[in-house]
Amino acid sequence: MPLQLFGDFGFVGAEDNTANPFQDSQQCINYFAELSPSKSAKEIGSLLGTPGLIQVAAAPGGGAPGFSSSMTAWPQPSAVTNLPVRGMWVLPGRTQALVVIGNTCYLATILVYGSLTTPGSLNLAKVGTLNSASGPVNIRDNDIGGFAVLVDGPNGYFYNIQTQAFTLITDPAWLGSNTVAFIDGWWVFNQPGTQEFYTNFPQYGEAFSGSYFALKDAFSDKLMGVVENKEELWLLGEMTTEIWYDAGGTYFPFQRLVGTMLQIGCKAVYSISKLMTQGQDGLIWLGRNERGENVVVRTRGFTAEVVSTPAVSYALSQYVTTSDAIGYTYQEGTHEFYVLLLPTADATWVYDATMPPPLAWHQRLSYDPYAALFHRHRSNCYMNFGGMRIVGDYQNGALYQLTRAVQNDAGWPILSRRRAPIIWNKENRERVFISSLQVDFSPGQGNSSGLGSNPQASLTLFKDYGKTPGNPVQAPMGQIGNYMNRCIWRKLGFSRGAVAQIDVIDPVNRDIVGSTLRAFGP
Repeated sequence: MPLQLFGDFGFVGAEDNTANPFQDSQQCINYFAELSPSKSAKEIGSLLGTPGLIQVAAAPGGGAPGFSSSMTAWPQPSAVTNLPVRGMWVLPGRTQALVVIGNTCYLATILVYGSLTTPGSLNLAKVGTLNSASGPVNIRDNDIGGFAVLVDGPNGYFYNIQTQAFTLITDPAWLGSNTVAFIDGWWVFNQPGTQEFYTNFPQYGEAFSGSYFALKDAFSDKLMGVVENKEELWLLGEMTTEIWYDAGGTYFPFQRLVGTMLQIGCKAVYSISKLMTQGQDGLIWLGRNERGENVVVRTRGFTAEVVSTPAVSYALSQYVTTSDAIGYTYQEGTHEFYVLLLPTADATWVYDATMPPPLAWHQRLSYDPYAALFHRHRSNCYMNFGGMRIVGDYQNGALYQLTRAVQNDAGWPILSRRRAPIIWNKENRERVFISSLQVDFSPGQGNSSGLGSNPQASLTLFKDYGKTPGNPVQAPMGQIGNYMNRCIWRKLGFSRGAVAQIDVIDPVNRDIVGSTLRAFGP
């Protein structure tokens, strides 16, 4: 019986660019999967465009170009590259936040509250200077104690919430720290390059005691970082992880929770983040142990499981450096995303904890239209503040609202790409004639003027299993008000292993409801 394909062929999917591209070469860049709980929906699965960025504040000398409807060309890449936003923390009461940009600590206050669809704005006031100008900064406050503490590795700093005084920690018992946790009035720090962790003393105090320390020594690996999780202290080492709790000891408050050590450690200390799905709190990070590395693991209770797919782990293993990875989590509707930034590799991978494994991963990248190159996402850290999801830029000192209400990165383009599964004849592996491909966008979403006034989607067809691209062919997505537009390509030729790639760069809604393929074979 001759092959006849009509309908969906798995176009709605996620990243699955396998080690052998002849098995699968799917890409999902700046799209994430959405599943409808309704069986009567037009399509159960769809692809949503990832959030864009709106600038809400910037350090002096920094900032992004911004977007306006009058733009007819994309701005050039920013010339400011030395103002990374290194860390952010919302203070008690949630009307103020600390933001570290370059070597300066700012107090952020809310000028205009935002929402998921409307932009807000923040004010930044300088409160202190750090001894370092690059690298992530971890921050915690002690609420009724009246202080926040900031750590950048060798240095620590106290911020007095009431007086706004910012001071370097000079206590001789201060040993440096990459990370900081807070439990029951105790700040917990790790001494870099050792197994030692230590606390402030007394409880809720700003001093230190040389006797208030302990070792992560159930195994011989060094301690990478500390984090609080469900009133427990998690100590992530190079190869293993220990769990401690506040036992109220006379000479040191924390004690090991016996029998809970995990045989998985941490490859990148700043990749550690908190995650919650289906009522289950846990942690997620870029893992490593004695048997291997470059897998993303998440915890459930006192167990850990690998959540990176073979394709994602393979991609991570191809990067020369992953130890500088940075991770943060945030919510988008009912989605819980873990964003894994890889600065040296210039890449960003995102895990959706609410999706089944085949739909869980996508890449989230910025784009330079003049060099025609993807780069890592512009975000470097995250906070939920002022009704907005705020991210800080890794280069130009800008704070952005992360929102799907815009389809550009504060003036720079977002190129969304979906490379679909291989189109082939499963019966006899003979050639297939592709009569047409229709992609169901949200039509009539064009802008009134400027960029995106006549939005186009571009189809690139690979006829050799995704190895050699054909010439891109554009089709209209529908100008403003043209709600019955069909985005369709016809007479696409013969192939034994075709791969269709759809690109959208116009700053318009690029959500995909589904697709229809018509193909015939002998």
